[in-house]
Amino acid sequence: MAQAKTKKKSLTYLQAVQQLKKDNLAPVYVIFGEEKFLHDELICKIIDISIEPSTRDFNFDLFYASDVDVEKVVDIASSYPMMADRRLVIVKDIHKYKAPALKHLAEYVAKPSKSTCLVVTVPEKIKSGKWINSMVSSAVAVDCRQLYENEVVTWIKNYVQVKKMEIEIQAVHSLQEQVGTSLLNLVNELEKVQVNIHPRTKISVADIQKITSISKQSTVFELCDAVGNKNFPKSISILNNLLDRGEKPTGVIVQLTRHLANLLKIRESIRLRKSSAKELAAVTKVNPYFINKIKLQANNFKSEQLRQAFDYLATADLHLKTGYQQPKLVMELLLYNLIKR
Repeated sequence: MAQAKTKKKSLTYLQAVQQLKKDNLAPVYVIFGEEKFLHDELICKIIDISIEPSTRDFNFDLFYASDVDVEKVVDIASSYPMMADRRLVIVKDIHKYKAPALKHLAEYVAKPSKSTCLVVTVPEKIKSGKWINSMVSSAVAVDCRQLYENEVVTWIKNYVQVKKMEIEIQAVHSLQEQVGTSLLNLVNELEKVQVNIHPRTKISVADIQKITSISKQSTVFELCDAVGNKNFPKSISILNNLLDRGEKPTGVIVQLTRHLANLLKIRESIRLRKSSAKELAAVTKVNPYFINKIKLQANNFKSEQLRQAFDYLATADLHLKTGYQQPKLVMELLLYNLIKR
């Protein structure tokens, strides 16, 4: 008597991260679930280990399903990498494909190229859909669900511990109540608290209440800081938060340009031995309170990288104004260029 086929179990985000190895990447990953912060973190980790920086221009493609025909995706995924062992193709929001396109993609996923790593994403739980479910069964599926309320407390304590800080248990519960279960929002609030209480290292209930009462939403300035800190997953998550709330991409570019210009001014001032907080504040017109933070960010870049950044910003601005690509994709590629190159 034939045995019933066992349903393949999806990995959690942590399980997927633990299994990621350069020489053992799966040919296809299907990332789903509501926690986009984890989507972006996992994609960033796959980018870092799968493709050498020197060959990324030839072997890395990032698409939104709404902007690319599935035939093009399959053609690229089926082609051999150039001057490398592996090609990486990322396609976000494949649920926007219609059934015939999903069928075509599912047929590739069933028999993928061994020299390509294809990553596709679906923003929420997969509730139905023959071809998406087929891909989940054929590929390595990763469930990036939102944390349950009873998991948030442990996550906050672990995150604070990694940052070499402490937090009162009452402060943990207060943060959860004020912010909810979104990891992006939790990280943003904890980082603001850390800056606000420095040099103290223990977070109190009062510290949480002070910060969360100011703002519960990401700002363009937080995006600038994420870029300055070269935190790609966080910058992508903040960008999506801003765009979903109606922030204009061209306005974001203006703020990024101003911030990166200040980083370059700081690097050049330090080269000329003008490095006191007062001197740097005079050059950048930035409040002296924030100079040390910006100075640390400037150290993450070489002067040539910052000069090149203005070319990336100008190109993105042109593409936005001419409708060259979907605004979200233009901005994501811009952040990739600013942080990863």
